[in-house]
Amino acid sequence: MTIRWQPEFSVFDRELDAHHRQLIRYIQVLDDPENRRRADPEFLKMIVEGLVSYTVFHFEAEERMMRDAGFPRQELHLQEHRDFEKDALLFRDCFGRGSQRFERIVLSYLKDWLSAHILNSDKDFGAWLKEAARESSTG
Repeated sequence: MTIRWQPEFSVFDRELDAHHRQLIRYIQVLDDPENRRRADPEFLKMIVEGLVSYTVFHFEAEERMMRDAGFPRQELHLQEHRDFEKDALLFRDCFGRGSQRFERIVLSYLKDWLSAHILNSDKDFGAWLKEAARESSTG
């Protein structure tokens, strides 16, 4: 089953929500069996590279927001990012060289990780950011 943007993925920040939507689109392209059958292998490698590059871009933006806002739980959140970056790089390096079964397993992991991370860690940050903004506007 493919990952799709759902309203519960919103972290109450337009920029981060747009980033998450884009990450989901990359995974959808890779996860679509029709794309995998018809697409040029070089095209799929470009999508994988795009996913990795966009992940780094997104993490840098999100981490900058955390630092600027003084998010108190950023150390744990950043460690999650570093761990995922390592996994994404491994996927990139192995993509197209191994079995399709391996790629499916890794894609499943990427979908599960992204969903869980958005629904837990990113929503935690988004809720904290929203509350901090509310407190600064009333304080």
